Amino acid sequence: MDERIKEHLKHLHRYLLLLEDARKIPFEKFQKDLISRGSAERYLHLAIESCLNIGNRLLAVSQLEKPVKPPETYADIFKELYHLGVLEDWGFMERLMQMAKFRNRLVHLYWELDEHAVYEILQKHLTDLHLFKQTVVDYMNHRGEN
Repeated sequence: MDERIKEHLKHLHRYLLLLEDARKIPFEKFQKDLISRGSAERYLHLAIESCLNIGNRLLAVSQLEKPVKPPETYADIFKELYHLGVLEDWGFMERLMQMAKFRNRLVHLYWELDEHAVYEILQKHLTDLHLFKQTVVDYMNHRGEN
């Protein structure tokens, strides 16, 4: 397996473990505890960033075999992974694209973040990041890149 992808997968795994801990915090505490909320936001940002880095690297490596349309936005990385066959489910691709857009809010509009939205991602959409990690591992193994 490509060393850069492997390294990003390790980081993603670590961030997901930390986010799983944050997921267990009751909303009332999450809402009031700025340290817990801030760390959850940061690790969510890093987890999404890791997925984007993995996606970009997959596109770059695939470019050596066949032309790949360069993504214009972070969300487009997941669209191109769908066209490449890494992601096979359109709905999953769309959820990851929304995650990339949320990353932009985490980075550029952090003062407008809604703790309800962050908490909802922790509760309902963290599984998408776990699934992305497993999808990449399966894809790389299928390609014979252990």
